[in-house]
Amino acid sequence: MSDQTTEATATESADGTRPRSRRPLLFVGIAVLLVAAVVAAVLTFRAFGSSTPAEAVSATVPVKITVAHVPAQTTIGVIVTLGDGEGSEWNEAAQGALVAERRLALGGTDVALVTKNDGGTAAGGKAAVESLAKSGVAGIVVASSGSHVSGALTAAAAKGMPVVLPYAPAEKDSWSTAPAADSISKAMTTALGDADAPLLVDLGGGAPAGLRVAHVLDGDDTADTAALATTVAERTGATSNEQDADADADADAKTPTPDSDAVVVSGSAERQGAFVAALQAENVTVPVVLTPDATSPAFGTALVEAGGSLSGSFRTVGVATDDARALASDAGGRAMSAFLGGVRVLAGDQDAENLTGDQPFSAVAGAADSRSHDAVLALVRAVGNARSVEPADVTDALAALDLDADAGIAGPALDFTKQQALGAHATVLAASAQQLGLRPASTASGDGTGSGTDAARTASLVWFDDSSTD
Repeated sequence: MSDQTTEATATESADGTRPRSRRPLLFVGIAVLLVAAVVAAVLTFRAFGSSTPAEAVSATVPVKITVAHVPAQTTIGVIVTLGDGEGSEWNEAAQGALVAERRLALGGTDVALVTKNDGGTAAGGKAAVESLAKSGVAGIVVASSGSHVSGALTAAAAKGMPVVLPYAPAEKDSWSTAPAADSISKAMTTALGDADAPLLVDLGGGAPAGLRVAHVLDGDDTADTAALATTVAERTGATSNEQDADADADADAKTPTPDSDAVVVSGSAERQGAFVAALQAENVTVPVVLTPDATSPAFGTALVEAGGSLSGSFRTVGVATDDARALASDAGGRAMSAFLGGVRVLAGDQDAENLTGDQPFSAVAGAADSRSHDAVLALVRAVGNARSVEPADVTDALAALDLDADAGIAGPALDFTKQQALGAHATVLAASAQQLGLRPASTASGDGTGSGTDAARTASLVWFDDSSTD
């Protein structure tokens, strides 16, 4: 979606703020349903040759969430990146914020979201924060990533505005619920296994901090993804040495000697997806390890659009924030099941729209992410504890907050007494193209029919712990 589309379809007030309307809630009766019928389906994953059946547990907690002492007319800001700018890979995942808004509303806690686009620039982030501050938000979720996020964080710190970052590291006066850098590098090292000479393909993400690689291939400015993949294939020994009868006699001399036994790919979700498709076309069989950007819904979309297979043997790293968490027979599994129940409730509301109001929520329901949901819920919990929407009060309350599944969050526990609020360590994640049936599939048109490019836009993966690396 583009800025032009957003401006053409969204009605804004004089100061540019577009609060979400508080429509009469539909499906209120659904709030207390336990969604056991769908969630209890038996589902099987196959991870790298293993086949271990796992049964999704019923949600034994209600979809609705109630937070006491939240003042009327409380608003939370959400900053996203639209278009093709840095950090735009998260704009569909950020729709999980709306699930938190609806679950709170079902529980009688009236909260509205105000969304701003930072355009993928530091200046845009600063302008977004200033606009949100004028509209009176109690706190902000910056649902983007990349160096440009510093603009929003600097502006928020100057105004004493609490910020939660579900997809990026914390800076200044903010809190991150994404995995810590050292945890990511350790998990990536585990994913590489016994590889002695990993080749880093830098597609703009840089070298993961603390990760040791033997070789680096700079692909940041390379537009020819196929040629880059061919180079990787040659350096990992995937290219056949057999030549056609009429091939140039010197062809063998031009083929590099293989020097790498694994591939690390660093860059945006879109570039990683397209590059993995190119590696599949080159029949690269060495381990392929992706940076956590691959957990964005945009990765699967880019992979399919480039002609790749969602069933490829690639890995990334992260924590249990995806739908597969609902397969766990513990409090975390039940909390994720309740979140997915909230996704279904919201997708079933024909009046529900996405964050920018230019699509029905049903069009993005397949990508709505628990990380953005938990970020909004944390800020609302802080507002309730502070009994105030003043940013300074909310900041103090958030800094004392410790949340787990009992508080309604769908992902791992969050301890906001630390700037790195996520304490869980990143693990190796494998992907499955098998849909769990726990949420509605989103389509570009929102009508349940997808084909061609539209079908690619709805392509999704489920990431789960890869037990083969234990």
